[in-house]
Amino acid sequence: MKHQHHATHNLHLASSRRFEDVVVMVHHFGATPRILSRHIRFLNDLGFDVATFQLRFSSPKLLLGLPLTRDRRFGVCRVWEEQITDVLRAIDRPKILMTFSSPSSSALRAITHLPAGQVKGCICEGGPFAQLRKGFANYLDQQMKISSPLVSVALSVLMVELLGGDRIISASKKRLKDLPRNFPVLSIRAWNDEMVSARSIDEYFSNLDHLALEVLSLPEVGHLQGLSKAPVEYKARVEKFLRTLATPTSPSPQ
Repeated sequence: MKHQHHATHNLHLASSRRFEDVVVMVHHFGATPRILSRHIRFLNDLGFDVATFQLRFSSPKLLLGLPLTRDRRFGVCRVWEEQITDVLRAIDRPKILMTFSSPSSSALRAITHLPAGQVKGCICEGGPFAQLRKGFANYLDQQMKISSPLVSVALSVLMVELLGGDRIISASKKRLKDLPRNFPVLSIRAWNDEMVSARSIDEYFSNLDHLALEVLSLPEVGHLQGLSKAPVEYKARVEKFLRTLATPTSPSPQ
């Protein structure tokens, strides 16, 4: 796998590129782009180049920082939106987003900053979700192993405030009204997800009827386990979605 390093992102090149589009991947909170290696191989094998980057304020250490955008707006979700917008603008090819868990909302908002058609669609796995406090409380309990309910509740409230406060969901959904009508979204939901429920994802997408929303439900897997635990169904649906949107490369002149 060949890589190209750019100021805003890394580009993972397919050994045999079949599509003009770049799949831009946004990793989940608490992770780094290395967590996406299995997905990168899958997409490269399909013939897509893939862009990844380290999302700012993407670990519990965000509690130690002050999340401000360049124009001094407060909130991790706004910082994420600004960074993802920068990445999308830096890639001068057609793009398809693939996002994971909580940053998915910021990624969808970032699309609204670009001219219609530059981002052709978005695959969202395990997010975005409406019940932020519950989601981060589950994260603290399951990933950080915080056993005290009081500490977990207090930290989850603080984390939601750092994200942008309780109004961030309603404000985000209002912004998503600016996405083009029939903008394609594939929402991947795991029924055994103990961190983000399918109901919370469904609640987020309610009243966004202008989107061309498709849903892939995976009954027997947990949070972000689609590719590793249900690879046949996952790969088939993701490939179908991508091929519907992507532009094949032009044949090389003979």
